[in-house]
Amino acid sequence: MNENYNVLNLPDEMLHITLMGGQAKVLMCRTTAMARKAAEIHCPSSTALAAMSRTMTATAMLGVMMKDENASVTVTVAGDGPIGKITAVAHGGKVKISAHHPEADLPLKKDGHLDVGGIVGHNGRLTVIKDLGLKEPYIGQSQLVSGELGEDFAQYFTVSEQQPSLVALGCLVHERYCLSAGGVLVQAMPGCSEEMLEQLEFRSVFFTAISREVADVPLEELAKGWFDGLNMEILSREPVCYQCDCSREKMEKALIALGRKELTQLIDEDGGAELTCHFCRTAHKFTKQDLMELMERASQ
Repeated sequence: MNENYNVLNLPDEMLHITLMGGQAKVLMCRTTAMARKAAEIHCPSSTALAAMSRTMTATAMLGVMMKDENASVTVTVAGDGPIGKITAVAHGGKVKISAHHPEADLPLKKDGHLDVGGIVGHNGRLTVIKDLGLKEPYIGQSQLVSGELGEDFAQYFTVSEQQPSLVALGCLVHERYCLSAGGVLVQAMPGCSEEMLEQLEFRSVFFTAISREVADVPLEELAKGWFDGLNMEILSREPVCYQCDCSREKMEKALIALGRKELTQLIDEDGGAELTCHFCRTAHKFTKQDLMELMERASQ
């Protein structure tokens, strides 16, 4: 790393890039602060943090690809590894995440790297639900390839969206602290030339250490180096962040949805309720009087 560059001054952001007049499109992002926020909330192990960070980075990419500001995307990674199901939700570049067992951990692999594939699991399913505010959401699924997540999201784009893609996701972690995180998505568009495809394949080696690369170099500078000679054009840049949209109002709706029978049981047996958000760990407390008022609004 360049020790003269203040890593903390580099913001989390997403660049939208086109190459050779639209023959390929690229999403490139830094998500370090996002990973640190997730670590602060969920206290994951180092390996779990890497898995959660990679999932958030890919979910942020899917989120910003949806143009409608009211649209949302929910990603679930359900593998057979000890972390259990990972769920991430994005509204544009605002992402939140939860995992069933963020405390789970595994020894380092023989090469010294975190065993993300092991903690996620090599068998399972990646599901993407896109809610565009219409009657029925779009649901796409693909089988996990390795559990390392970069390959798994590339498989999802290829199989479920029929869009061959290169996906690199990374999170550099030291003792449960994220030093740097980020990702890149490259997609060849219809009409992309064979020469262009060869160039993209040739340059894919640049992305193998994505988390280290984005640590101390501005994204625009990296992009200029990686895609030099490919008529690179930055279409836009936007911030990405960890942000939960839970509220007391949403918790009230969840309680009302239980119905009068369940609410009565909470009132009689517990004298109140406390609901904790899975994504931000915020606890919302409801007194006996609160529940009685909600019961008046509940159906049978």
